[in-house]
Amino acid sequence: MSFDMFGKKEEIKENISEEKNEASVPQGKYSEPCALCGKGPSDKKWAGNYWHKKCLRRAKKGAMKMV
Repeated sequence: MSFDMFGKKEEIKENISEEKNEASVPQGKYSEPCALCGKGPSDKKWAGNYWHKKCLRRAKKGAMKMV
């Protein structure tokens, strides 16, 4: 019986790892690279550039510290 339990767990782990791989691929509106990190499709357009949501928040916070 214990062998069946381990087999089921391995199958579940494989399914979870496949879901993580699919989730790690960025899905964005625009096919342009991000202005801050330069990776993959971007989500927002702001100040004439294309940004990921996370990168945009980081840039705005950095700009607020300069003022």
